[in-house]
Amino acid sequence: MTFYVCAALAVLLIAGLSGAVLPFVSVWDHRLATARRRSLYDKSAGQTEAFTAVLQVLVALALAADLLAGGWINRLMTGPWAFLWECLVIAFAVAALCSVAVLFVKKTGRMVFGVLSGLAGTLAACLLCVLVWGFCLGALSAGAGDEEKAVQSFIVLMAGMHSLGFIFFAAFSLFLGLTGAYALALCWHILSRNRDDFGRDFYTFTLSMRARQAFCSALLLTVSAAAMFWLTPVVDAGHALELLPFAQEYASHALTAGMFCLPLAALFWYAMGRASVPMQKRSFAFLALVLLFAGTYFVLGRV
Repeated sequence: MTFYVCAALAVLLIAGLSGAVLPFVSVWDHRLATARRRSLYDKSAGQTEAFTAVLQVLVALALAADLLAGGWINRLMTGPWAFLWECLVIAFAVAALCSVAVLFVKKTGRMVFGVLSGLAGTLAACLLCVLVWGFCLGALSAGAGDEEKAVQSFIVLMAGMHSLGFIFFAAFSLFLGLTGAYALALCWHILSRNRDDFGRDFYTFTLSMRARQAFCSALLLTVSAAAMFWLTPVVDAGHALELLPFAQEYASHALTAGMFCLPLAALFWYAMGRASVPMQKRSFAFLALVLLFAGTYFVLGRV
């Protein structure tokens, strides 16, 4: 796996998993608005719904373009892998369609389409988790273009889904989806200020809430990432050099040290959540998002 491939994989995993969680975040905010009688939750949910539609449409278009144009990902899919790949693209397309419908329907329909978008996104996230796991283990590249080898690699991978490694990776994916959803929504709220000027109280409340949510989920993500690093305490020097070509002889140590990106990101979210005026700490949100991407990159490099 090269530097660019792993980076693209990290972006796809964060975007895909976050897109599956964001609809449920919006639905939950609407429920809190009703239960606590605070319109701030409804406004926050509205911004989150708009971002969900943008994110899911972009992911669906990118995957559909690769499928229809016979792109790099599509060329890896042979035999049973092709079926999972097509189901993944269809699930993302359905999730994106429902998330767009949320923006044009009334309150009851908004909740229904939001849940449908989340369910379709969850199916897509599960398939994405399996395909990423198979790619990192070399199962996809081993069977590319050969039907028999593809079937063999698929059977071996399905049998290995009961292993401790896949359980840890699934837990990491779950917490990555939660953390990515809150982190991306936090950045979107900041970017939406010029368009939706709801006042200082709204952004103080919303940014603090999203930062605290991102911090709590990042703690769980850090624990799951530490478990992944524990499974592979030693990394081949050649493999590490492919992922970090600029580190040269220190590539293996740099790849191991990369896990500290996740707790550092959590500290940025914690500082922002504790600030009296979180908008003044808005740079922390974007720095933490970069660190989240870096931490995901290092974890995928050690799978």
